[in-house]
Amino acid sequence: MSKKVLLAFDDPGGGLAVSSLIESLEEKGFQLNIYAGKLSRGFVKNLHSQYLESNIISNEANEILLACSPDLLITGTSAGNAEQELRNSAYKKNIKSVVILDFWKDYSRRWLYADYKVEHLKDTVCVMDYLTKKEMLEEKFPENKLEITGQPYLDRLFNFENHNFNADQKAGNLNILFLSQPLNIIGIKDYKIHPFKILLDALKEYTYGSDKKISLIVKLHPTEELTSELDNLINEYGSDLMQIEYAGKDAQLKELINYSQIVFGYNTIAMFESIAMNKRTVSLKVVPVKESLEQAMITAGIEIIDSNIKNILNCLLKNSFTGVPKKIFQNGIRNCLNVISKELTIN
Repeated sequence: MSKKVLLAFDDPGGGLAVSSLIESLEEKGFQLNIYAGKLSRGFVKNLHSQYLESNIISNEANEILLACSPDLLITGTSAGNAEQELRNSAYKKNIKSVVILDFWKDYSRRWLYADYKVEHLKDTVCVMDYLTKKEMLEEKFPENKLEITGQPYLDRLFNFENHNFNADQKAGNLNILFLSQPLNIIGIKDYKIHPFKILLDALKEYTYGSDKKISLIVKLHPTEELTSELDNLINEYGSDLMQIEYAGKDAQLKELINYSQIVFGYNTIAMFESIAMNKRTVSLKVVPVKESLEQAMITAGIEIIDSNIKNILNCLLKNSFTGVPKKIFQNGIRNCLNVISKELTIN
């Protein structure tokens, strides 16, 4: 009888990472049950999946495990408690658990709802690289529970997906996409000037010395709502020289990226999607980031600049983008599958 695997993910980041393994798991003959959150169900639209709330109680986790009776649980690491409640319950039922880490930040916080300390980690965790493992060891994660695999979604994105789009661009315009994020997610709580305003000031100054108009599209993060502050900035800076448009929630990210000549953001997985599509991508450094994240962005070819008007102007005036590096983020899918297969064969 083939092994039964339960996959559970809520947030988009974890959803992209875990769902990237589905095709290969099916090819290996595993019986899959998929539970996906509201923002992640689209990643498995051609497959049957159950809806996973972001927050559940332990009894609900027990009911899911009882219904699926898995040999192995595979989860992402979302902000809610659902995946962790499943992991807590799985441990009590002696069901093995593999966690796919999806990004280079907030390691300990991802186990916030665990009924054990990270020092006593009960899950096998697939991490992106050596620097990530090093940073997690500094947070007291046990070394024998961390497996360096690479990131499966980035493997799929850079090495398997075909990004041939032919969307038209507005003639004579500099088309820019800004990938917004909630400031608390990137670590900004108190600020005098919103980082987006700094970008707008730089773009406004750029229009004075350029023969190009700017067409700026603002794409909110999937977990972000349009605040009055952002809305007021869009209305304040919009002009004949700088047309600013808010992308609706149903707007397709890949089409927005394709339409753009340059993509600005802070630090989100969408920036890796942008650079994979061979678009010049610039990270505005508004807070310190972990060495692992900075190195991953550099590896991908994402430009990192301090967020001030002078640096942004220099970036716009001096285009040094030469394209996406070759053969990067390889083998994430294969290595995760090896870890999963190993866990399923260990008594």
